[in-house]
Amino acid sequence: MTALPLFGSSQRVQPWTGPSRVVLHCGFRKTGTTFIQDVLRDNAAKLPEGFTASPRETLTRGWRRAVADDIRKRNRATARELQREAQLLRAAIAAMPAKTALISDENLFGTDVVAPDGATIFELAAHYIPMLETALAGAPLELVFYTRDMGKWLRSAWGQAVKRKGETADFDTWAARQPALDWESGIATIRAAVASPVTVYAMEDDLAGEAPLMGRALFRHAGLDDATVATFDLPDASNTALPAGAMDLMRKLNGLGLSPKDRRAVSQLVEDNPEVFRR
Repeated sequence: MTALPLFGSSQRVQPWTGPSRVVLHCGFRKTGTTFIQDVLRDNAAKLPEGFTASPRETLTRGWRRAVADDIRKRNRATARELQREAQLLRAAIAAMPAKTALISDENLFGTDVVAPDGATIFELAAHYIPMLETALAGAPLELVFYTRDMGKWLRSAWGQAVKRKGETADFDTWAARQPALDWESGIATIRAAVASPVTVYAMEDDLAGEAPLMGRALFRHAGLDDATVATFDLPDASNTALPAGAMDLMRKLNGLGLSPKDRRAVSQLVEDNPEVFRR
């Protein structure tokens, strides 16, 4: 990836006055992030004093949009917007009246496994997260990622591409177009690019044992004890895999040249009625 000048070294770093811990849960996408965010959102009132959570909401929306625009256009205007949004994000986090801030957003470095210019999700993370680190200079930032079985992750990513991005290819064809990806080298790429500590948990570990709960390792990492988590109301699973028949229909619909708005409306109708395809 070609980086444009962004955060100059001439900028004066202000002392950090925000939370004493900033835990940034960065995904990855399709590793239970929606469920984790729903848990945090639904149980905001049960979080202990001094602990606040921002589960992919307005706090990070401006940064997400700036990243998406930069991935599409990659010019000086988008670079300036990234800088502006990063500084706004710093100010918003610094203003949080909490000792620990848990921020969960899997789209901080885009929504693609592979971007249009060929950059992988790991290279995108290695490109954009350091920009956030620069903007958050002085903040006690920690980065947390989840992984899952690579084959299942890729199939889930393909499903998301069909549902959200108009993909028309079947899984095998789509997968053959992707570069070789593996967690070990991907995480290594990120670790080499960032200065903050990186912690990685496996989705499967959270879902194993006598009390499976997606997000348990993250909650413990952030300082939520098991007794507190045991009081949480758990949401129904969302953004789950659709039956094969539903996916086939959506791929065919994606090839009809519908407007993005109409395609999204039909996609939502299919997602809302998966039982039709199980009969």
